[in-house]
Formats: sequence, structure tokens, C-alpha cells
Amino acid sequence: MLYDPNIEPIYGENLSQAWAAALLKCYEVPGAILSPAAVCFPVRQEQELENIEIRRTVDKYLARSGKSILKTSIVNTIAGTIFPQSIWEHANEDRHKFFKMFREMIPNVRRCRANKRGHYFQRMIAYLPNANEDEPINQLEHIIQTWKKGNHRHSALQVGIFDPRVDHTNAPRQGFPCLQQVSFHASGSNGKDGLSVVAFYANQTVVEKAYGNYLGLYRLGMFMAKEMGIQLKEVVCIASALKLNNTAGKSCCKTLVHAIKPLVTTVNARN
Repeated sequence: MLYDPNIEPIYGENLSQAWAAALLKCYEVPGAILSPAAVCFPVRQEQELENIEIRRTVDKYLARSGKSILKTSIVNTIAGTIFPQSIWEHANEDRHKFFKMFREMIPNVRRCRANKRGHYFQRMIAYLPNANEDEPINQLEHIIQTWKKGNHRHSALQVGIFDPRVDHTNAPRQGFPCLQQVSFHASGSNGKDGLSVVAFYANQTVVEKAYGNYLGLYRLGMFMAKEMGIQLKEVVCIASALKLNNTAGKSCCKTLVHAIKPLVTTVNARN
């Protein structure tokens, strides 16, 4: 699909509404693919992040589709690859303990078949720029320290995921890494107008992955905003190809779409 300058970003008043709007938009277009697409939602203290009915509908659909793992929410499982919330809570929100705990778990994380090629959070806090080097780079810690030392250069506040040494392959299908990069954009003097999390995906599926992706990015943003001493204001997720589902077929999603439609609130512009 050629780029259309008239394509507008997809907005939602919260995470659930943004995901639902993306679902319906993909369902409506020919081929069930938006290319490119940007999905955005604000973060406000006075507003709930999720719509309970939408979230419940997503979890039930994925469970019935056999996507759940050991009866856990696939949404939380996907979100955990971007930000492991349970470990953060277990570390009592001490980031140094948090990083240490996750690094110690990396061997076990890599044993999981789904993580055999890598793990998003691992690359954020234990990136190996050279196979011969023993000390990995903690990109998130570098950003936090850079910010706290007074260097607020926007280009310094970004995390790289894609590694051409191992990710450029000739495989016809490759599930990891779809997420390529995350940037943290601080607006206003010293971030007084808030922090935006901007993520770029090469490919993303709405039904199977996007809700968990948005939740993981939100949690990552909340963590970084806390450690940087500013407020998270929004999450923006850009995909070069946003697909309805893994099969790119509409028929299997008809029930989900019909269940979601009555729950959607239309938002025409960013607030």
C-alpha cells in the first residue's frame, strides 16, 4: 500500500479505546492492513487507563482462540516482554534491584521458546554491542542518568532494539523483533509539559499483539517518567504495517469486532 498523506493518526481517549479504534479501522480497510499507521492515547491521572469491558472482551477472545498460556492473560504476557511489571513490583520499585533481578533471570527467559531469538526488555537493559564484550549496555539506565545530569538532548533519549548482526536473516517469517525502537520525548523546559513514549514497529498485529504492546509501552513509560522525575502524558505507537491479525483474514475476527463496536468512543483529534 502506498503512503496516503490523508491518513490520520488513530486516537483513543484511553488505551482500550485506542486499541478498539485501531481494530475497527483495520477491519474496514481492504486487505485488513494499514500502512503506515500511528495509534495514540493520552495518560491522565483523573482518567482510567483501560475500559474494563473492552479488556475483558479481548482476554476472553484470546483465551477462546487458544492464545493464552497456562490460563494467564496473553495481554499481560505480551506487555511483560516490554516491561516486566511483576518484577518491578517485586523489587519494591527500586530500579537498581529491578535491573539486577531481571538480569539474573535472563538465562531462564532465554530458555523459553518464544524468547529464543531475544527479549525486548533484555535488549533495553542488557544490550551487547559486541559479541566479544562481557559488559552489556543498560540503555534505560543511561537515559535516566543522562537526563538527571542535565543533558536533555532529545536524540539521547532513545532505546534501540533491532540488531542487524542477528536480526537480518533470510527467514521467510521472523516474529522477533517487530519492535524496532522506543524514544522518550520530554516536552517543555526540563520536561514540565510531560513525557511522550514513541515506539516504532516494522509489523504489528492488532488482534494478537497490539493491546499487550500498548500496555507494555505504557508501563515502560510510567517507569521512565518516575525515574526521570516527570509526568507521562501519552503513548504513540507507529507501525509501518498494522495488520488485523496473523492470518490477515476478517472472517475469524467478526465476532470480536461485533462485540467491540458498541464499546467504542469516537475521538477525532488529539486532546
